[in-house]
Amino acid sequence: MVTVPLRPDRQPVGDPPDAEAWSREPAADGPLLEHRFPGEAARLAAVRRELGAWAAATGLDEETVEDLLLATYEAMVNAAEHAYTDGERPVDLSAVCTADGCVLVTVRDEGRWRPIPEDPGHRGRGLAMITNLSDHAEIHRGSGGTTVLLWWRLLR
Repeated sequence: MVTVPLRPDRQPVGDPPDAEAWSREPAADGPLLEHRFPGEAARLAAVRRELGAWAAATGLDEETVEDLLLATYEAMVNAAEHAYTDGERPVDLSAVCTADGCVLVTVRDEGRWRPIPEDPGHRGRGLAMITNLSDHAEIHRGSGGTTVLLWWRLLR
């Protein structure tokens, strides 16, 4: 059984009471990382390494960088495994420092997620991990794909 670390100060998936505080506007001088890649396990490892170097350069502390990497990797794996039934599996990743002092990571796919099985077995804890490892998370599903938005505050 996988244990997900719970942090009582974290916001749940959805709109927090201070939703306006989570900006999507990039900082004028904030670093930006953007990738489009096929959602294949071999490709995810290289993207994760690059994201780790990028996140460390933003000023996030080491523990938060690890949280960011784990939550983002889980979102990328979910996109690769659940969004597509065949063919190309493009996954978009972007990461930016926002004008209000946050790091915003976006993972987007163009597929349609399969229905969640009634009994996922030993699986099915990815969304809980994503929620608990980020300061705030939003998941938007639609006919054009799924977008996962993850925020971490730079200033603590």
